[in-house]
Parts: sequence; C-alpha cells; structure tokens
Amino acid sequence: MSQWRWTFYDPHQGTQTLGLYHGEDSGHVMIYLNQKVVIIDFMVHKTKTYSLIVNELLVKLNLVENNGAFTYDFESKSTSIEPPGMMSWFKNLWGIA
Repeated sequence: MSQWRWTFYDPHQGTQTLGLYHGEDSGHVMIYLNQKVVIIDFMVHKTKTYSLIVNELLVKLNLVENNGAFTYDFESKSTSIEPPGMMSWFKNLWGIA
C-alpha cells in the first residue's frame, strides 16, 4: 500500500495536511484532509487527478501510472476563484465552520 502525506500552508486556516492511501493490488484510494476522509475511490489502476477546494486554495493530487507503477504529485494554487469575501459569505450562509 502506498501512503503519502503533504503539508501546506493555507493563509486562512494555517498548516494543512493532505494524505493519500492507494492500495497496490485493489487500486482503492482514500484521500484525507487533516485526518478527515474527503474522497474514497475504488479500483484506480490508471492515471487520475483529484481536485479539491481547501478554503480558497485549489489543490490537486495527481496519480500517474507508468508501466504498472504509480508516482504521486501534489499541486496547490493560491488563486482565488471568487470575489474577495465570497467564500466567507457562503460558509456563513450554510453554517460551515
């Protein structure tokens, strides 16, 4: 089983940890953010990209298959996708902490 963990800085929430478990035989994937599971995917045996929005950051995890072996890559872009304050307004509207 492949296990990876990346730590990055979010200007709104501080240090964040994104982790990945990928079963070598089953291909099952579990992605977690700060010890909370956010994505479960089954039978991933080919290249795949997962995109998440963490507060106002776009985060991508790339699983790249090459001759049966996988490499894992993490990307984070701090480009805001909404007008300033829009994400805070949305979180307040829906009561999301």
